[in-house]
Amino acid sequence: MNAYTRAPILLLGLFALVGITAPSPLAGQGSDSAPIFLALPETFPDVDARAVLMREPGRDIVILAAADAEAETLQVALQLLSRLRREHPSTLDRGQLVPITGFAPLGPMDPDERRRLESVLAQLRQRPLANVGDLGWGRWMPYRER
Repeated sequence: MNAYTRAPILLLGLFALVGITAPSPLAGQGSDSAPIFLALPETFPDVDARAVLMREPGRDIVILAAADAEAETLQVALQLLSRLRREHPSTLDRGQLVPITGFAPLGPMDPDERRRLESVLAQLRQRPLANVGDLGWGRWMPYRER
């Protein structure tokens, strides 16, 4: 083997090695595995919305207005978050703020789902007041999907 035939083979080997050891472009970016938190701040952000989705690197937060913290609102917020995670899985170094100003009813909610979401909201309301970051004082908890 001369130098002209060895160089492409070495170059291909180098590319293969880099390809094996380099992280996938999507590795660690799938926010569908990021934890979801629910927040019920004492003072809702100055946004004309029923709920706000705050997507940050490493976590997603569903912020609910106390007056609108109902099973339907939570259901719509979680469904929208799920869609955003599918269609825009990466927030990387920047966040997203998505206000939910209103929504059309999705039809009758499954009674078991309604009970589950009402239970989640009851748990959130029972949490102690704490500092919820930039939102100030309020209640928050991790959300665990079914």
